[in-house]
Amino acid sequence: MKKIIEIKDINKYYSVGAEKLHALKDVNLEVDEGEFLAILGPSGSGKSTLINVIGCMDKSDSGSYCLDDCQIEQASEKELTQIRNEKIGFIFQKYHLIQTYNVMQNIIMPLLVRGMTQKEAEAASLETIRMLGLEERMHHKPRELSGGQQQRVAIARALVGEPAILLVDEPTGALDQTSGKEVLKLFHRLHEVGNTIVMITHDLGVAQHAQRIVRIVDGELLEE
Repeated sequence: MKKIIEIKDINKYYSVGAEKLHALKDVNLEVDEGEFLAILGPSGSGKSTLINVIGCMDKSDSGSYCLDDCQIEQASEKELTQIRNEKIGFIFQKYHLIQTYNVMQNIIMPLLVRGMTQKEAEAASLETIRMLGLEERMHHKPRELSGGQQQRVAIARALVGEPAILLVDEPTGALDQTSGKEVLKLFHRLHEVGNTIVMITHDLGVAQHAQRIVRIVDGELLEE
């Protein structure tokens, strides 16, 4: 089985005034292709720092990180931008949709960044839009959608570029219970068709939907 994520002895420090905060402590993590992993931890445990490192939005201070055969600590800023666009599908708790764009315009953004024309990007995204049941919403703006529908748009935008991993941050945090259950069912479907999913959550009930759980406590990762 191919390893999509290989993290070895990663440490991350932050300066807070005169103090040095050790946010990640010798973290080791491997994720197989097609695996559904939950990283479970309370606020302040280091999970946001870890998701930033996994998502190539921040680099560690020591250790190594290989994402889908790319050595991240050796990558330039330009290469990291390309890796984020091509290898990682981000799904944020607050959706991060552009309010002045409609559903289709929001979904095709990663493909336009890659250099596709509008027409090519729209054609390439239709299957994803259908899979997520958004055909009738393509010309609606985010404010015209429910929270669950906005989360589905965010998932479609993450999926459309066929990334190596889906990186999911507190997927049900902004949703009511019914919408939250629908979104978790959707992640099960995505996992069943072969997507690799890494989900960050503080909620054990949400984490238990994953295939495997690791806990982060005071910057240290512990296997369940």
